[in-house]
Amino acid sequence: MRISNFKNLIIELPVNNQSFDIKIKNWICEDQSDTIDKIFNGKSIITLNRFDIINSSWDLKEFVIKTLMWGYPTKGRGKNIDILLKNDNFNNLIIILQEYVRNDISINKLEKDIKLIDGLGLSTMSKFAYFLNTRIEGFKALILDQQIIDIVDLERYDELMILKGINYDNAIKRYKDYLIIIDKLSLLYKTEPENIEMFLFTFGKNLSELIGEDGDYSEF
Repeated sequence: MRISNFKNLIIELPVNNQSFDIKIKNWICEDQSDTIDKIFNGKSIITLNRFDIINSSWDLKEFVIKTLMWGYPTKGRGKNIDILLKNDNFNNLIIILQEYVRNDISINKLEKDIKLIDGLGLSTMSKFAYFLNTRIEGFKALILDQQIIDIVDLERYDELMILKGINYDNAIKRYKDYLIIIDKLSLLYKTEPENIEMFLFTFGKNLSELIGEDGDYSEF
């Protein structure tokens, strides 16, 4: 099956509207309580979408917490988010991310920076880089999380076969390959790279090929 089968859907996806509901009961954190209280503004539940995150990038403290909330509405499994929100880690992360705002960085720097912060992985760092409009060696940063890695491993989409063998342990080494292939597809379909990323996240596991379907796949 090919991603190109769904290019009309991909083009029309309302990417900036992709949202998640966040409950304050899941985000009790002494170290960052002031910023969290500001975000909730007296509400017990809020809704954050991609546009909200992008608009908060001028205030990196608020930006980091909103990105974490959007990416992990219930704070995720394990203690990684709690570790990131500890003052020392949080402040060091803010310093690192100042270099990412609308900037172009190398894969080597990305990998090095991830290793500097306890609790930080590519899934989270790629979210920060995407929302800060970072470019990675000339290519627009995109979210690469476990769900998208799992979709690649399904070997369901012909265009993603070049990424075969990717897993969370080697994802940083394959991250640029991922950006290149998604960029190429976005140019082909005349859409934004994040439209394809959102398509994979939202529909990647839930679509299958129609038996007997014919198609012209010569465009890719």
